[in-house]
Amino acid sequence: MKRLALLLLFVFPTLKYSAAQTFQAGFYLGASVSDIPGTDNIDNDNDFEHLGFTIAGTVSARITPRTMLQMEIRFIQRGAEQKPQILNDSASSATVNPTGTYLNNYFTINLNYVDVVIGFKHSIHFNIRNKATDKYGIEEGVSIGSLVGYSYEANSINYTLDLSQIDISPYVGLYYNITPHFYVEGRYSNSINSALVHDNSNGGSFYNLYYGSWNAGHNVAFTMTLGFLFGGSSNAANSAPKPAAAPADDN
Repeated sequence: MKRLALLLLFVFPTLKYSAAQTFQAGFYLGASVSDIPGTDNIDNDNDFEHLGFTIAGTVSARITPRTMLQMEIRFIQRGAEQKPQILNDSASSATVNPTGTYLNNYFTINLNYVDVVIGFKHSIHFNIRNKATDKYGIEEGVSIGSLVGYSYEANSINYTLDLSQIDISPYVGLYYNITPHFYVEGRYSNSINSALVHDNSNGGSFYNLYYGSWNAGHNVAFTMTLGFLFGGSSNAANSAPKPAAAPADDN
């Protein structure tokens, strides 16, 4: 019995240390800039004028010395925006406001999602000025989101839209570990399904989605976030368990 107690006293701290090195929990928050291709009624390009925010809770698990599997629950704002612009009176998309000025059909689409995100983070080892660093890394993954709210305002009037309730967005990104617990991260994502339903009968100027854009109606977004980890390290390589010390030679 005494031997079992002594064994448990040795094993429990070891398991606790191993779990702390293998699993990490944390959160991040930041800004998103997004667009929906095909909604631009001026020149049909992607201006990324829609600004939103994102916040997430994260759990990570080390699967190799330099690779982490990360799962997230995230709230993110996506959408599109066309700001008012003064046009000449020959523009086909121009409307006249009460002051008599010709304006484009300006609008704002706000789409709010709650996402489940699964991805991989890979630490990169290289030298900068003959000094080795593991602070940089790359990542990739996919988010599956549920639409939890939206608003659509065109020419200062609120309208409804026919929207897909699910968003599936693969992403790629880069990160930099500022300290063992803080990191910054940038991601680019592009949904594989349309956020706005084609032949959108409620969309007004979005009918038939929208001048032949190949990615018409899909969500595209850049996010820049600041993350924090409780315990462990933001560096996948540093979070790997250290090798056990060799037993002492009594001879």
